[in-house]
Amino acid sequence: MPKTTQEVVAKTTYNCQIVCLLIALLLACSNLRAADAMLLLSSDNPAYQKVASTIISQGPTIPIETSYPDYFSDNAQTTLAAYPLLIAVGSKATEFAMRFADSNSIIISTFIPSQRFRQLSQQYASALNQRQVSTTAIFLDQPLERQLRLASQIKPELKSLGFTLGPDSEYILPALEQAAAQKKFSLNYQNLTLEDNPIQRIQPIMESSDLFLVIPDQSTLNKTTAKWLLYMSLRNHVPLLAFTENYVKAGAVAACITTPEEIGRFTAEQLHLIVGGTLPPPSFSPYFKVITNPRVARQIGLSIKTAERLQQQIVEEESL
Repeated sequence: MPKTTQEVVAKTTYNCQIVCLLIALLLACSNLRAADAMLLLSSDNPAYQKVASTIISQGPTIPIETSYPDYFSDNAQTTLAAYPLLIAVGSKATEFAMRFADSNSIIISTFIPSQRFRQLSQQYASALNQRQVSTTAIFLDQPLERQLRLASQIKPELKSLGFTLGPDSEYILPALEQAAAQKKFSLNYQNLTLEDNPIQRIQPIMESSDLFLVIPDQSTLNKTTAKWLLYMSLRNHVPLLAFTENYVKAGAVAACITTPEEIGRFTAEQLHLIVGGTLPPPSFSPYFKVITNPRVARQIGLSIKTAERLQQQIVEEESL
């Protein structure tokens, strides 16, 4: 073979090797481009369905299968091995994914309370590390900073913030203390245990606070406690800042919420990043809305802005 021809062949072979190497590296960083994903729904609840449909309609164009944890038999781990990406909607689906995800897979947990994701991550930390499973999340609840911005908008003269913490929520106290120092208001709170009578512990806090922030805690906050909080709020003329739309309809003055469609939208955006080779950290959704109960506000002698204006001001503050 002539020398020139040998050089061309060698050069072509070398170039092919370089191309193959680049392709291999690209697939290693972004192997989800040509792989399937499993969308796991905790149940057939309409809220989960809305999250899922938004993810599918706005997410990356990768093959996605949908199922429920209850549909799997004893071979869950074998079945999930075919899916390097697991999208878990809700707490039940997240725990299922953490239990049975295959090695080197990715779990994106969405529509899950931040407290619950934290608990599950700690519970399955050893197993996830052993299997080298990567996780991230989109939280259902609101970041503390956003809630405190809403509190300041509702009660500009806020000096004393009331709340209770339980075993599942006491970890946020340092963040609350830091926020209080920055915003120059005091914290008026109690740490509740499972043995406490929450009503007796909450009453003195409500009486001496400018605003009461309801912090969800499954270990101490139940329907009975929630009803008493609403009653004490009206009786003491202390605005209650809640975390769900139903809570506001029942008598809380306001809340920040993120709808299932908004959670689905942000999850779809995060999926685009993952498919592109970047795993974003667990985060709260930037999409939210403020809801208010003007009737209750008037009843306790509180003048508040419209929900739209409150939301606009929070968005403006967050963009600074």
